[in-house]
Amino acid sequence: GGGSGGGCAGAAARSRGGSPGGDGFAPSALGTREHWDAVYERELQTFQEYGDTGEIWFGEESMNRLIRWMQKREIPLDASVLDIGTGNGVFLVELVERDRERESMS
Repeated sequence: GGGSGGGCAGAAARSRGGSPGGDGFAPSALGTREHWDAVYERELQTFQEYGDTGEIWFGEESMNRLIRWMQKREIPLDASVLDIGTGNGVFLVELVERDRERESMS
């Protein structure tokens, strides 16, 4: 789609000259939409071909600690959750799997 992301990509493309921009930061591929589109495409292909959800960026223990925090506060595993910066979404997948396990035990 057209979206508003084109403006950011255009600005990044204009500042790729190799010298730092007005803000003092040198340009990087990490700041381009093309880079992230390619990263997400590879992640999707890997998942579709192998079922591999990819890395848990902050570690499995961090994910488990957050789930224990939710349980301690009696937040249901099927509650609506906004996972900002979700990455590959493995945290949300884990919540769904745990909710399904809990449902099957009931």
